[in-house]
Amino acid sequence: MPSKYVTVGDTAVHYLHTGPTTLPDVPPPLDRGRLLLLLHAAGSNAGMWRKQCEGLADTHSVVAPDLPGHGRSSGIAGLATIDAYAEFVERFVGAVMRRPCVVVGRSMGGAIAIVLASRRPAWLAGVVLVCTAPRFTFPPERLETARNVVRVLLTQPFTTETFSSATGFDLMREAWTEQVKTDPRVRYTDLLACQAFDAGPLLAHIRIPVLVVAGADDQVTPVAGAEELARGIAGAKLEVLAAAGHQAPLEQTAAFNQLVGEFAEGLA
Repeated sequence: MPSKYVTVGDTAVHYLHTGPTTLPDVPPPLDRGRLLLLLHAAGSNAGMWRKQCEGLADTHSVVAPDLPGHGRSSGIAGLATIDAYAEFVERFVGAVMRRPCVVVGRSMGGAIAIVLASRRPAWLAGVVLVCTAPRFTFPPERLETARNVVRVLLTQPFTTETFSSATGFDLMREAWTEQVKTDPRVRYTDLLACQAFDAGPLLAHIRIPVLVVAGADDQVTPVAGAEELARGIAGAKLEVLAAAGHQAPLEQTAAFNQLVGEFAEGLA
């Protein structure tokens, strides 16, 4: 998968992209079909979108950045708020993208997409909100575990709570392999940023096409949250993927890619 770096402020941002590669300081052309910007979840990185980059590359242009402190982007700290991430993404778009795009955000990435859509930036053609919710409510023990990992009181856990019971071990291992590429400090601050986020007041301000995608077995952001998003956003469409949890794009890649491709192609 081609990848590149771009400097945004004082951050060296690593991103995956489709299409031909270019010289280091030249953005890739990104001129095929719709332009898709994929935003990863808390403590994650662009690698979790590889199956989308590969599956959609024949008909669309795809960009998937590592947010600050995540994956191969510089820094050892994430940003403190969802608003701060949204501001950063706007700056990244200004540096790399040259035409309107569809933002596809999973979990924390979906929260970022909600903020962007509510601001109505001219570069947004549509939004896909994946495994996200108007509010994130994490059990206190999950936050305490993340804090204790940062304090080196616990080793990093590898749990199955983000997966459907139908998901095979190989896919779980793939997600865990990506998980360790981001510092636990970043994961913890991401969780705090999500916990403090409330999309409720923003939903009525979104006036662009929106697709909400949920995993039927999602325990982190259950289907009820996706339904609330779809009700709160004028004209939003909801799709629920069977045998999928909080990692729906990985767990049900073909079905998810089809939904995103059809949504992108149906935009005016």
